[in-house]
Amino acid sequence: MLNAFRNLSRLFAIYNILVRHRVGPLADNILLFRIGAWMAAWRPSVRRHRRENSPAARLRMALEELGPTFIKFGQALSTRMDTLPDEVGLEMKKLQDSVPPFPYEQVEEIVQESLGAPIDTYYSEFNKEPVASASIAQVHKAMTRDGREVAVKVIRPNAASQVEADIRILTSLARLIDTYIPDLRRLRAVKVVDEFAETIRNEMDFTVEASHAQQFRENFKDDDTLQVPEVIWPLTTPKVLTLGWISGTPVSEYLRDPDAGPDRKIVAENMISAFFNQVFRDGYFHADQHPGNMFVKPTGAIAIVDFGMVGQVPLQTRLWLAEMLKGFLMRDYRKVAQIHLDAEYIPPETDIELFEEACRQVGEPIFGRPLKEISIAKLLGQMFKVTERFQMEVQPQLLLLQKTMFTLEGVGREVHPDLNMWQLAEPLVRAWMKEHMGPKGKMRRAKRDMQDLTHVAGYLPRLLHSGLERLAHDRMHIRLHPDFLKNLENRVDSGFRRQATSITGGLLFLGASVLIAAEVSPLMYVPPLTLSIYYLLKNALNIR
Repeated sequence: MLNAFRNLSRLFAIYNILVRHRVGPLADNILLFRIGAWMAAWRPSVRRHRRENSPAARLRMALEELGPTFIKFGQALSTRMDTLPDEVGLEMKKLQDSVPPFPYEQVEEIVQESLGAPIDTYYSEFNKEPVASASIAQVHKAMTRDGREVAVKVIRPNAASQVEADIRILTSLARLIDTYIPDLRRLRAVKVVDEFAETIRNEMDFTVEASHAQQFRENFKDDDTLQVPEVIWPLTTPKVLTLGWISGTPVSEYLRDPDAGPDRKIVAENMISAFFNQVFRDGYFHADQHPGNMFVKPTGAIAIVDFGMVGQVPLQTRLWLAEMLKGFLMRDYRKVAQIHLDAEYIPPETDIELFEEACRQVGEPIFGRPLKEISIAKLLGQMFKVTERFQMEVQPQLLLLQKTMFTLEGVGREVHPDLNMWQLAEPLVRAWMKEHMGPKGKMRRAKRDMQDLTHVAGYLPRLLHSGLERLAHDRMHIRLHPDFLKNLENRVDSGFRRQATSITGGLLFLGASVLIAAEVSPLMYVPPLTLSIYYLLKNALNIR
């Protein structure tokens, strides 16, 4: 019962914030939100707020007011520039993920519970004041018993339960959008929320983040451009992450002082080179490379932290991506169009001539300009918008890559305004293409494909024998995937549940109305009226 009232309180808080900011798609298309937005406009301060801020800015402010989970969701939306209007995408990029720290007493309690002993058992020093505080966790500087300086990341109390409750509400809002706002169905809101839920759940398990950090450390063990902290595995659990301490100047501070630190050209080159090595050499890139997560070392190398969000690019996708960039920069638009067709990014029935012309419209405006003014990230972004017209299926990892490139390219140009991203990346990409697309690379792929074919061929006699035996004994069955049956069961259960809540809410509302008409004390009719609103709102949002 207590959880139900907590959910009710949170639901009302979310509803009030959304209607006060008049979040357009909901307030324009759903009666419940339209009435609330109209009532909120009675207040002069609300009317002034709406006049002074654009709909996109009000959406950003609403997400900031709704708290950490919704801020994270807005940040996730900023990776979907292919489906969002430009002004909304730009506002989502402004969301700041900084919140007040939680007390040190709770830090001690979480560390003791996670590691199994008091905090001073593992750390000889532990700073009570955090060096960083975000929506999911906060970070403290400490010293291990064997004398190593470390950064200890501790999850926020009750973060998991709050996030799960908000995810349920986000899912319900996404279903409302899919059901009642046809113009926004192309956003695939439910799928976006599902992807976000998976990402944020991974971020709340610090063993996942630790494994990401370990992979980056191994990838760059022989590379001087990027430094990655060591994972202290004995002091790492799902709720506590201990990494080696990174010393250096935060990029955000480095940008403020033009004369501080090493040469800016070297820093920018290392930043971009490290990123392209992550994408093309390793196929495994840090997807949250904003200035707060990067540090400049005295040598000009970049150190990086916060490994909760990573992207992966399979080898074949890297080959297509490299060929696509090369085609654009050589103005070979037929090649670019053919790569999209070969990669099945566009339907096979697409008119290749028409698509080639669309690629030309994207590429031609950038030529005749200095190379340093050519933005690879913007080029990819425009390409995604063009392919949307040709029913291109969304590729989440490529969108994540585009978002990371936008961020990093912007930071790189702040560090060194004359940054030429393509000039820095070209030798790395060409060397990688030569290794993987030249004669040696083709031989390696042919050898690997032959091994895979040999492996599969070994199963063919057994599969053929099993199929013939089933056919002979009349035991051929159609098997339904468990996910299909589970989805069907959930939909039936949801239908019965919504019917029950509608009837309960309606009866309570009717009873409250009778009591109001009888002019009894408010103590008699307020409880059933409140519960009726709860049940009807719960039914409208389809919340369990």
